[in-house]
Amino acid sequence: MKQTKKQPAKPINKKVKKSVKPKPVKPADEKMGDVKKLVHLLQVHQIELEHQNHELRITQEELEVSRNKYVNLFDFAPIPYFTLDQHGIIKEVNLSASKMFGVDRSKLIGKSFITYVPMNEKDIYDLFIKNVFSSPVKQSCELSVISKDKRIFNILLEGLELNDTLESDKKCQVAIIDMTDFRKIENILRKYNEELKKLNTTKDKYFTIIAHDLKSPFQSLLSSSEMLATEIESLSNKEISLFSRGLNENLTSLYGLIENLLHWSMLQRNLIEYNPVKQNLYDIVNKIIEVSTPGALKKNISITNDIDAGTMVFADDKMLFSIIHNLITNAIKFNQTKGRIIVSSKEKDNFIELSVQDTGTGIESDNISKLFDFKELFTRQGTAGEKGTGLGLLLCKDFIEKHGGKIWVESVLGKGSKFIFTLPKTI
Repeated sequence: MKQTKKQPAKPINKKVKKSVKPKPVKPADEKMGDVKKLVHLLQVHQIELEHQNHELRITQEELEVSRNKYVNLFDFAPIPYFTLDQHGIIKEVNLSASKMFGVDRSKLIGKSFITYVPMNEKDIYDLFIKNVFSSPVKQSCELSVISKDKRIFNILLEGLELNDTLESDKKCQVAIIDMTDFRKIENILRKYNEELKKLNTTKDKYFTIIAHDLKSPFQSLLSSSEMLATEIESLSNKEISLFSRGLNENLTSLYGLIENLLHWSMLQRNLIEYNPVKQNLYDIVNKIIEVSTPGALKKNISITNDIDAGTMVFADDKMLFSIIHNLITNAIKFNQTKGRIIVSSKEKDNFIELSVQDTGTGIESDNISKLFDFKELFTRQGTAGEKGTGLGLLLCKDFIEKHGGKIWVESVLGKGSKFIFTLPKTI
């Protein structure tokens, strides 16, 4: 086998040995690259815009929710609210304000708020509006407003300027706090406080008088009892009898005064029970006449029961007894010797009108109104020098009014008096 002689390998590519030169970029290719970059940037920008648009939609929805909440809070707030411009023209108003003024919201908007302010308070309102738009802090004032149906409300007006950069016109928010009930309660409390002060002063004065009236008979009692205690052996039977009668009279008078005082005090504190039942007026008067006869005999005074035997009233027995007993006792006290007392009654509507008439000294017309007035404390001496405090008539008045009745007096000076009162009759 012949061996072939190896030939040297030919170079595959002679150009490899040469340096590679970059091909020049054509202008069309360069423009295509710029377009691609621009498209990419636009795509990125579009994504950003879509993201921002999504955020804006969320923000808009949140704003809409907040706006609805504000509108609901404004519209349905229990306090009346107004939005006013610098001239006091109503721009917005809620339902509570519409209800207070008695005017539909659509008819309130565009009207001047001062239309509903009384003429004598318009200056107060003008100053209020001026202060609201000239001060950064809340302003307030008290005035009245008149509704469509002429109702007057005492209000506290509070206002604050709104900082709304979206609108050029200045506005303020005004709230109304209704003080009408508060003012009524305040006036009532003030009135009660004044009356309480007067009553306390009168009570102090009254108890001073009572203490003085109690002191005098007690001194007489002490003097008589001391005489009996130290000199009874030297006194005759007639003198002992005289002292004893005097003691009995004084004690009886004191007992009546203290009993009236106790009843009146208990009545003022609502401690006396009121238990009205069916009562025979004729029988009650007979019992009181029996008790009062000893005092009447001293002045030779006759007492007549001129009530029909079947007359019935619906009354508390203790209060009824106290009323009639006090009136008959007074009739004896201010009656002349050999005078007369007549107790009578008649039906009038749903009441029994009962009267106690005497032939005594009578009462001056100027003093009649003082008899049942706690503030006047009118008292006078009886025909035999008897003293009184006027408490019995006050007690009668309170007891009678407790029954839903009334008491009054008819009197002629020097000829006598007639005390008349009403009690409910039984059905």
